[in-house]
Amino acid sequence: MTRATLPGWTMPWWMWILWGGTIIWATSNAVNVTDGLDGLASGSALLGFLAFTIVGYIALRYRDIYGDVVNPLDLAVLAAAFAGACGGFLWFNAAPARIFMGDVGALGLGTALALLSLTLNTQVLLLLICGINVMEAGSVAVQMIVFKASGRKKRLFRMSPIHHHFELVGWPETTVIIRFWLIAGICVASALALFVADFSKQVSGR
Repeated sequence: MTRATLPGWTMPWWMWILWGGTIIWATSNAVNVTDGLDGLASGSALLGFLAFTIVGYIALRYRDIYGDVVNPLDLAVLAAAFAGACGGFLWFNAAPARIFMGDVGALGLGTALALLSLTLNTQVLLLLICGINVMEAGSVAVQMIVFKASGRKKRLFRMSPIHHHFELVGWPETTVIIRFWLIAGICVASALALFVADFSKQVSGR
């Protein structure tokens, strides 16, 4: 689902509730897992909200191509507001942090990202837009699987989530944060590239 009409799957209402609930649960917890270093979760979420701002604007500007999205301008403004809030928060949350996010903030950001993907019909793109969060949550799942499969004797990472692994390897905290921001930026840019490529193809085919 890179666009409301692509791939154009139709779900019965009960399946949509399960689908939406799963996305909200997974995204909110993935962002919460990412919130382990100063500025990591807020910086990566800021990039995701900027991406949804662009998607919302395109949905507003080209409704005939993008599909039926309810109130795309409001969604774009909401995404921009969250991006601005993350930027303002990051000013004080950058290492060494003077203000901490906590579970309430991280779960809220993850839920907002999930709801924007659901309302803008870009749920598949969410995997890339929140690529760093997928990597963080995935590292926890893989660590648990390896640990239990080995009879509680082996670990794939020195510590999970994976940002703690790199800290134990010897990377300074700021190095881990900035490099993970770069990975998040690459993921978001890739998601937007896929979105724009599909959109451009639709425009040229009119």
